[in-house]
Amino acid sequence: MGRQAQALLQQLDDTCWSVDDLTRGTEEACLTHHDAEIITSFAGLSMMPGARVLAEVCGDRQWFADARASKAHAGAASVTRASGRSRVVVESRQEPGTLVHSGRVR
Repeated sequence: MGRQAQALLQQLDDTCWSVDDLTRGTEEACLTHHDAEIITSFAGLSMMPGARVLAEVCGDRQWFADARASKAHAGAASVTRASGRSRVVVESRQEPGTLVHSGRVR
């Protein structure tokens, strides 16, 4: 049992080391992006969540035609439903990407 526990602890230690290594690599790659300073300046977006945002929007300003298209892709755009004379604007329930799965829109 002792050897089995040691083997499991070694696997856990290796996994933790790999996570730390990937975190450092992600932070280094994020810092090289031209929009990293802008993204990480938002409240609540440190380096790792900022890297996630950059990855979600492909890190390319030309990817979306305008800010509205970017907002729609993130699932934050409102949806207007009209029928006859009534018109209702509701929050989008679409979940196109992983940003929405962070708990912000659900």
